[in-house]
Amino acid sequence: MQEYHIVRVRVSKTEYYSMQANQYLGLAVYSETKNETKNETEAMLRFSASSFPPALQFNVGQEYKISGKKVGEERNDATTNFTVKCVKDGSGADKALEFKVTEVGVKKEGVTMK
Repeated sequence: MQEYHIVRVRVSKTEYYSMQANQYLGLAVYSETKNETKNETEAMLRFSASSFPPALQFNVGQEYKISGKKVGEERNDATTNFTVKCVKDGSGADKALEFKVTEVGVKKEGVTMK
């Protein structure tokens, strides 16, 4: 399990939310679970606390691009980009939000991620 400070959430090409004034959008926990029966690994991203803008609603089945910095490595220039699908509705700090991770990539400052 690894904790990430969320710096950006992209809903679509035109709609996204970014941290402002050094305030992270929230805190998320990334975890992987091995399913021995299916011989596959399921990766999840769960928000344990958030200060997301009230306008940002997460909907089940919707795909999001979420970018974060590993807790403890905030000064590092690497950002982890998650492509996720929402598996639990919610908005605001009172909801625990769950996302199934379909792709993970790490981008260094000034380097284009393929």
